[in-house]
Amino acid sequence: MNEEWFRRMLIEAHNNQRTHLQRIIHGLDEETLRRLVSEGERYSTILDLIWHLGAAEVYWFYKAGHPIGPRYDDSETSVVLNRLSENSDRIAEVINTCSQEQLRIIPPSPEGGPSVAWALLRTFMHGIYHAGQIAKIRRVIGAPELPEEEVNSWALAVDSVGVLVHGLLHDDLP
Repeated sequence: MNEEWFRRMLIEAHNNQRTHLQRIIHGLDEETLRRLVSEGERYSTILDLIWHLGAAEVYWFYKAGHPIGPRYDDSETSVVLNRLSENSDRIAEVINTCSQEQLRIIPPSPEGGPSVAWALLRTFMHGIYHAGQIAKIRRVIGAPELPEEEVNSWALAVDSVGVLVHGLLHDDLP
């Protein structure tokens, strides 16, 4: 495996997921972000889901032995959104500097793990899942429609995993 290529593609996958999430939350005002969409749920607003995504990234990278920031304990909209950006910067730093062993996909187990690569892929898929929920919530609560996009951010994000898998399975890496 071409290690530098794999590092680049992990970062690109994360960035593609984040770009898609940013598209999905674009244009939502404070009232919409905090609108109660389901009572009795742990994450009952769009902002709660965004907070949850950032907190999960902090948690899994901490478990991988590479803390990317302190625990999420603030629910101010600007802080939550800024922390997403900070998480992305720190995730890229971790991917660029972690050991080659941490690039192996090692899930958590009693023997060790998770690895950085596993944490990235886990939080990537988690982000795609919740972006879909947020997109549906936008429609249900009557939030402004998303503008047309030139490049399908969802497809670009999801296809990032296919590129990674292909690279892991074949020796024809760039």
